[in-house]
Amino acid sequence: MPRSSESVVVNKPAGDVFAFVADLRNEPQWHVDITSAPPDADPVPVVGKPYHVKFTPFMGRTDGTFTAEEVVPGSKIVYRGEMAGIRPQITYVVEPVDGGARFTRSVDLHLTGALRLMTPVMALMVPRRNKVFVQNLKRVVESR
Repeated sequence: MPRSSESVVVNKPAGDVFAFVADLRNEPQWHVDITSAPPDADPVPVVGKPYHVKFTPFMGRTDGTFTAEEVVPGSKIVYRGEMAGIRPQITYVVEPVDGGARFTRSVDLHLTGALRLMTPVMALMVPRRNKVFVQNLKRVVESR
C-alpha cells in the first residue's frame, strides 16, 4: 500500500489555513489532480457525506468522491476517497507554529483489482505528487 506524508509551514494563521483546506471548493486551486469540486460543498465537510469531485483522467475515468470520516474543527480532516479503483485515505492536519501553521497531508493508497499490479509505480509517484500538492497549498494560501 503506497503511503506518503508531507508537511509545509504556511505563513498564515492556522485558522485561515484550516478554513481553506476544509472547503473542498478550494481543492482544485492547489491539488492539481482535482479538476473540479461541488460548488455547493459545505465549508467544513460533514462526516459521512460524499462529495463528488472530478479528477484528471485515470484509466478512462474522471469521477470520484471524497467522504469525510473524521473532522476535528480547526485541526484535522480524514477523507476516504473513491476514484477509478483507487481508494485513498487522505488526512489533513493543521497545527499552529511560530509564524503560521504547519499543514500535513498524509495519503494511504489502497489499490483494488488489477490496479494492485501498479503498486510499485504508485509507491514512487504518490510521495512526489503529495509534495507538489503541499507546496502548491503554501503558495496559494500565502498569496491570498
